[in-house]
Amino acid sequence: MPEPCDTLATLAAGRSALVERLRTIAARVKELPLDAAAEVPVLLEPAVGALDREAALALERAPTGAQ
Repeated sequence: MPEPCDTLATLAAGRSALVERLRTIAARVKELPLDAAAEVPVLLEPAVGALDREAALALERAPTGAQ
């Protein structure tokens, strides 16, 4: 069984990587010309909505103080 500090370090690294990926996507969308960006929110909305729901569920299940 992994040591708790190893598990927390792994989780922290994964969280940091996910945040960086989301920031990269946001920056790319922000840089698009307005006319080219028009359909991006329409295409991303279902995925972002699912991510919002999954994140809310995960945060509800997180230990107290983890939010």
